[in-house]
Amino acid sequence: MTAVRPSLPRGPSDAAPAQGPAQPRFPLAARALNRTGPTTRGTDPRSIDARGNARGTAAASQAAAALRLPAAPRNWALYLFLVLLPLQNITAGYLPNIGGGFNFLNIMFLLSLATAMSQQGHLAKGEAVNGWVMAYSVYAIISMCIGYQYVTAAENHLNQLKDHLVGLFVLYVVQMSVRDWKGVRLVVLATLVPLPYIAKVVWVQHFSVARTHYTDDLRISGTFALLGANEFAAFCVTVTIVLFSLLLACRLSRRWRMVLAGGVACMVLGVLYAYSRTAYVSLIVGLVAVILVWRGRWKLILPLVLAAALLPAILPASVVERFDSTTVEEGQRDESTELRIEYWKVAWANFLRHPATGTGYHTFHHREINPYGKDTHNLYIRTLSEGGVIGAVMLLGVMLSVLFLALRELRHSRSGTWHYSLALGLLGAWLAMVIANLFGDRFTYYPVIAYFWAYVALVLKARHLPPEDVTR
Repeated sequence: MTAVRPSLPRGPSDAAPAQGPAQPRFPLAARALNRTGPTTRGTDPRSIDARGNARGTAAASQAAAALRLPAAPRNWALYLFLVLLPLQNITAGYLPNIGGGFNFLNIMFLLSLATAMSQQGHLAKGEAVNGWVMAYSVYAIISMCIGYQYVTAAENHLNQLKDHLVGLFVLYVVQMSVRDWKGVRLVVLATLVPLPYIAKVVWVQHFSVARTHYTDDLRISGTFALLGANEFAAFCVTVTIVLFSLLLACRLSRRWRMVLAGGVACMVLGVLYAYSRTAYVSLIVGLVAVILVWRGRWKLILPLVLAAALLPAILPASVVERFDSTTVEEGQRDESTELRIEYWKVAWANFLRHPATGTGYHTFHHREINPYGKDTHNLYIRTLSEGGVIGAVMLLGVMLSVLFLALRELRHSRSGTWHYSLALGLLGAWLAMVIANLFGDRFTYYPVIAYFWAYVALVLKARHLPPEDVTR
């Protein structure tokens, strides 16, 4: 008896007529794969066929285009505000002042804040920096009220505090305005725009007083018409370190690299010709910290050695003389250093008399507190004198929260990204600021510190943004 083998269909004409979509052999397994499989996640359902496979790339790209989010709103008032912040020679000399302590920059800040709020911008959630800055600001208001009990002629204290808080609150406005990585780059670009003009002003001022050897007449304040050379140099140090970090550690297009290199050159010129010894030291320490922390630091060993050997020979003689004049040994200190030590003694004695709350915000320069009628030229000692232990704790909380932010983002960001490079620059700028405040106030003047807080906001918001896009 011969077995009969069932015949198999040889083509479409031999097959049984289809009654519907072909059913998989293991329907439960296929259903589970369709729910969790990587090929369909995040894909428009209309681009999936009956077997759960994606259709042609054209259909998928059309579906992606249909789901593309609208462009994020841009806070152009904020960008203009950032451009004008360091240009005191223009804002104070040419733009109208409406009185009552309100000027064009105060109005621009309020307009920037109102724009960010109307665009429904929000702060990064769960960030310690935001909480510490707000607590510091609230206590500063309380401290100002305390100060009215100890000094007279305190009419300008409110205006001074307002300007100080404007610089601090740049942290909040930038956070609320940045929604994507293009927004991050636009903020950085806004801080780059005024730099060529600042360099031109520095060069014109220096050329008008240039000498071969150093004298105090050589010191210039650039565009900081209402402040001094030390404050202007501190601003230049912050911007130099952050731009250098982007140039060093971020994968950028050639155009961006050229722009950043030009910005670094403009700011280095400002540091050199402001003749601030504190700025020289803080810039060197900040740049060295950036290079040592950078994950590709071994690439710069030879260039660093060459720079250390050649730099004294190529610097102007007046700059070298100014740097070499720094000494803290008794009997060899210059008059400026000697007076600062005297101010520190007065401030410390005032702190011991009022250890809890101090004598109030912006009171130390009053002759009721300080017979010299001068500032302490040291932020930390002045904070103890004016704010007491409470004020010192608030300032310490702000400083440490920024440090921990930079260190955290360095650990959790990828090399070569804007996220990593900005965190690296913030670390170097933070260290430079801490050093600079040992010999002056580089924290309360908003033209000096506003860019620092803008960079803090970018680093803080970066971890809450989607992954960085390819376009640079």
